[in-house]
Amino acid sequence: MDINLISGVPLVKAFIMLFVIMDPSGNIPVFMALTKGMSESGRKKELNYAVLVATILLLLFAFLGKIILYVLGITTYSFMIAGGILLLFFSLDLLRGEHKYVASGESGAGVGAVPLGTPLLAGPGAITAVMVIIQSWGAFVVLFAIFAAVIATRLVLGQSERIYQILGKVGSEVLSRVMGIIVAAIAIEFIAGGIMGMI
Repeated sequence: MDINLISGVPLVKAFIMLFVIMDPSGNIPVFMALTKGMSESGRKKELNYAVLVATILLLLFAFLGKIILYVLGITTYSFMIAGGILLLFFSLDLLRGEHKYVASGESGAGVGAVPLGTPLLAGPGAITAVMVIIQSWGAFVVLFAIFAAVIATRLVLGQSERIYQILGKVGSEVLSRVMGIIVAAIAIEFIAGGIMGMI
């Protein structure tokens, strides 16, 4: 067994990468806008639904993505480079403070699946990340990353009102930008690893 896997380094890296990409702290203002006017129980229900949808989507892409790559004849290294580039673009969105899927003013019931579950939590960045993780470190690591990141995201968004009162809008945006830098660094590492593997 790989010494890195035994030491837990891939587990930690995969969890941090997916958690940062899901960006629960940056999504707090969006979540609050989408669930504005809901009761506490209604807000929890939509959040639980969003987490369920995100988990199912990430698991599907993590395991079916490998089959798709095999059928198309795409190597792990090629996908690492492509996935790294996509994650790099995603990190630039975080650094610019862009939220492409904000509320349109039609807040209320039914936002759990779309846009909360996808694309806010299980968006292109997260989907790419789980496919890269399973290609790089295997099924156990990706399962750990998905469930750990989803649970942590659920805990953060579950305390969204309290966190928002502490951080405020500016604090949430600053934290989101810091996470963007982390995602950018991880993306560059994937690109470099893919290039080195192809040489």
